[in-house]
Amino acid sequence: MTTLIGPAGFASPVSTKRIKHCRLLGIELFATVALAVSLMIAATAVSIGVARAQAFANFHYGDRAPVAVALIVGAVMVGVGGLSAIAIGERSPPD
Repeated sequence: MTTLIGPAGFASPVSTKRIKHCRLLGIELFATVALAVSLMIAATAVSIGVARAQAFANFHYGDRAPVAVALIVGAVMVGVGGLSAIAIGERSPPD
């Protein structure tokens, strides 16, 4: 029969903190790069859509209310993102 060397259970086979830390850094780096790339793709798609629709071609002739609503919604989204960043910044990192 095989003798158990370490503790038995459902824990990860990675036992050293350094390897865990390096693995988490790699995952965080990958997620950050993926988020940046997807934001660039989304911004490109939106700008192409705005250019094809000529959304601002007749801006000076019409009603400015839709633009004002869009700016207010954007400001609210930026504010919520800032509050989320502040709330997350106050937490302690997991061990």
